Amino acid sequence: MYASQSWINDYLDHPADADEQADLLTHAGFPLEGREDLSDDVRQDFEMTSNRGDCTCHVGLAREIAALTDRTLFVPVASPETSGASVDTLATLTNEVPESCPLYTGRVITGITVGPSPSHISNRLTARGDIPRSNLVDATNFVLFELGQPTHVFDLDTLAGGQIIVRMARKGEKFLPIGEDAAEIELDGTELVIADAEKPVALAGVKGGALTAVTDTTTNVLVEAATFDPVMVRHTSRLHNISSDSSFRFERGVSPGQVNEAADRLCQLILDSAGGVLAPGVLTTGTALPSREVVTMRTARCRELLGLDLDDTTQVSMLEGLGFEPMLSDGVITAIVPWHRGDIHREIDLVEEVMRMHGFAAIPVRDTLTIRPAANPTDHQAAEAMTEALVGDGFIETVTHTLIGEREATPFLPAGCSLRRVHEARAAGEPILRPSLLPSLIRVRSHNADQGVNDLCLFEMGSTFRRTANGDDLEMLELAIMMDVRNSDDGIRPLRGVIDHVARSIAGPDSTVIVTPCDDLPWLSPAATVSINDVQIGHIGRLAASVSPAGGSYLAGAIHPEAFMHSDPPHRDAHRLPDHPAIERDLSAIVKESVHWAQLVDIAAALNLPHHDATEFVTVYRGKGIDAGHKSLSMRIRFRAADRTLTREEVEAPVESLIAALQEQVGAEIRS
Repeated sequence: MYASQSWINDYLDHPADADEQADLLTHAGFPLEGREDLSDDVRQDFEMTSNRGDCTCHVGLAREIAALTDRTLFVPVASPETSGASVDTLATLTNEVPESCPLYTGRVITGITVGPSPSHISNRLTARGDIPRSNLVDATNFVLFELGQPTHVFDLDTLAGGQIIVRMARKGEKFLPIGEDAAEIELDGTELVIADAEKPVALAGVKGGALTAVTDTTTNVLVEAATFDPVMVRHTSRLHNISSDSSFRFERGVSPGQVNEAADRLCQLILDSAGGVLAPGVLTTGTALPSREVVTMRTARCRELLGLDLDDTTQVSMLEGLGFEPMLSDGVITAIVPWHRGDIHREIDLVEEVMRMHGFAAIPVRDTLTIRPAANPTDHQAAEAMTEALVGDGFIETVTHTLIGEREATPFLPAGCSLRRVHEARAAGEPILRPSLLPSLIRVRSHNADQGVNDLCLFEMGSTFRRTANGDDLEMLELAIMMDVRNSDDGIRPLRGVIDHVARSIAGPDSTVIVTPCDDLPWLSPAATVSINDVQIGHIGRLAASVSPAGGSYLAGAIHPEAFMHSDPPHRDAHRLPDHPAIERDLSAIVKESVHWAQLVDIAAALNLPHHDATEFVTVYRGKGIDAGHKSLSMRIRFRAADRTLTREEVEAPVESLIAALQEQVGAEIRS
């Protein structure tokens, strides 16, 4: 924010030289970034934080200096005289979007004469680094840099129908901004504009239009003073790469409570420098003026936080100097927040104001601090556990961009959901918020395949996005896994082992993982649903050829583990190792393709075989000697007694019982 030393002093009862101004404002939180000595003034550049729009003007900076030094602040107040026809007979105003334009006001001045500005205005603008244009343009700039309120002046005779309409742009409309080198732009319908009966005449809060700008022949003007939604102003400014002193301030917030005072000031300056007649009345539209915010602060709490022995009266005095209306009662200050302080909402905000007035440099610094490390949140612990499990299994973690292309995203969109899209201009051709992390893993795998990298295992954990059928935007944490197929006869078993390891890391060593076949998803063929302890968490399978990188075969999974991430990490107890060896028997059962490994495990468990310790998968075989539509599943049955070593004879009967059950329930043919 460029400021003139003399201009700041215009609002103080006795002046402060440039060094004092710089020192005071720096200690108040507005450090000096640059200085230029002029022939009769000093131009200074002060850093502005994004929440202090009130100090992007000379009165705001003077207010800070007055509060810090017990000077008196003089804020200009104008009451311009009116006469002639009422304003509503000269122009009309309509606001179609009051949620984006809380207050819009219009005043009409007729019979003006455009010419140079008075020296006291042109000199102040020049000292700040601006170029004087004319008495009308300079008056709007003067009010902007004096009070921080952006305004605009339209040539009334160029407004079609004498109308001002606040509305959203229509897609395809053309708009020519003010400026010597400005080029016509095409609007896409997401911008807030000021229009007349035929066309947009200004980008609201950003830039006026060349077709309705004042010229040397202008005689009648409509004076705009308004406030707009900061997000809408920022969107329009970034979308068309057009910024201005007005957008800089609107993006930081301009209160509707200060609009009318600034408009009166502007009208008075125009009348004084360009003559004319101000029509009675004000065209006004928008929402009801909000009430001023009331914030309380405990004086004892302020002293405790700052470590300063500031009595209650001193705290009240500091807030009064900044324009608050504080009232003290039983150690509590109730402060009515002035319109220009849109950054004050909580007790701690008032504490900060007291600290600023005392001076940051005067806050005592403790040589030692006592801290207590915060506990690692359970969701972080779970994420770390899953990462450690996957890295231990040989996987490499990736970090990819949240935005992907629509063609990549569509196959991974769940049924009944739609894609979430950002504006094309910001997306560089990839406007979709990813519905899954797998498209990104596929891209990484393809790149590495092009570089000759084989046998690669990848994973990523991050947010995914979709819009549900009822219109809700849903963000979910996903763990995506992708690995090369090393032996096609293994099916999805290698990935199943990885999922088991991940499940144990977040649900404990005794967790039950169920993998059941499901209808092929667009991105998996075959596909299976994964459940941990009866909670469905996602899908795994063979990556479909339609989405798979060329020249390879891959296993992939998309897991949503949040159901297990907000409880305490699983407790793992140490167990005594067995005192006696186990006896193992291997069985190979030829079964139909429709029979799944989980069925065989369930059959063995249901028999409650004596001394049965575990049923383990060995392998699956398809090929020579096995009829079409069948497969050979090999399992290892382990028996163990806690008090002795079992004999072979003791396990023969349980094994025969299992063989009989497999033959009866799934039609198994036992090979060995």
